[in-house]
This record gives sequence, C-alpha cells and structure tokens, in this order.
Amino acid sequence: MKTKSICPKCKSVLEFDRTAFSVVKCPKCNYTGKVADFKELEPETMPPPGPGAGNKFYKPGMLELIESDAQWLQQERLVILKRGMNTIGRKSPNSTATIQLPATDEYMSKNHASIEVIMKADGAFEHRLSDWNSKNGTFHKGERLEKGDVIKLMQGDTIKLGHTSFKLVTE
Repeated sequence: MKTKSICPKCKSVLEFDRTAFSVVKCPKCNYTGKVADFKELEPETMPPPGPGAGNKFYKPGMLELIESDAQWLQQERLVILKRGMNTIGRKSPNSTATIQLPATDEYMSKNHASIEVIMKADGAFEHRLSDWNSKNGTFHKGERLEKGDVIKLMQGDTIKLGHTSFKLVTE
C-alpha cells in the first residue's frame, strides 16, 4: 500500500510502498536513505459524519499505558499507532518491533504482538490486534488470544502484553 512520505533533504512529498523497500531515492534531489529516514505523512481523512457515527475512528489510535508492575522508562505514557502494521515489543537491541516499548517488563517479548491499522473506503480506521506467539500471551479485555486470532479493537478496549496494560484511545 502506497503512503506519502517527506524527503529529509529537500522536503519533497514522495509516494511509495514503505513495506516494499528498505532504501529509497528521492527523484528530485537524489537523496538516498533508509525508509525510516523518510517521515510518513498522516493520511488525509474525511471529516467525521454527524450524530450516529458509531465506532468509526478518523485518525489512527493510540495506546495509553494503564498499569505495569515493571518500570516504565519514559515520562510519555502514550504510544502512537501509525497506519499499517505496528509490531509491538519490549525495547531491546535484538527486537525487530516497529514500536519498542520502554519497559523493564520481563514478561513482555521483544516481538510480542501487532496492531494493524487499516483505513477503510469511508475514511474510518480499523485496529486489529494479534499475538506473535509470545511466551506469556497477549490479552484483550482479559481474554488470552489464541494462535491465529485477529481481534477488532474498539475505543477503550484494554490490551495486556506481559505485565503491562494499555487502553486503546481514539479521536
């Protein structure tokens, strides 16, 4: 899926599939860099419809830290989700997670779970949770996800990774 990103050198807006490339070359200034160097633009979305819109989210959500018996290593307690696949795990030099959580939670795997943020045709976003075969499991509203489960998240749903709990917050 193509997304819009900004060249870090000339600030041109480029459109490319961030999952298909590891290196990108700007056609305007010839800057070559890693995909991560090119900041992704938030997609333009339709304004929310009037009353009765239901559970439609017009921006990707965030995870708000609720509790953890482990030490949380930064003051910010919100984790911003981006459109596409967000792999989540404990911060570690060996982790390949796109969101590495700054926690000392030894029960959270380095690559624990994922939340896929999908933009639907009407401009609303859907959030889908799945476990990545973590040793201690991923829990949605207190229920452990089974292998292959994909759960559609709603505003306020709780997620537990190891001993760390989050709540999905959407606008």
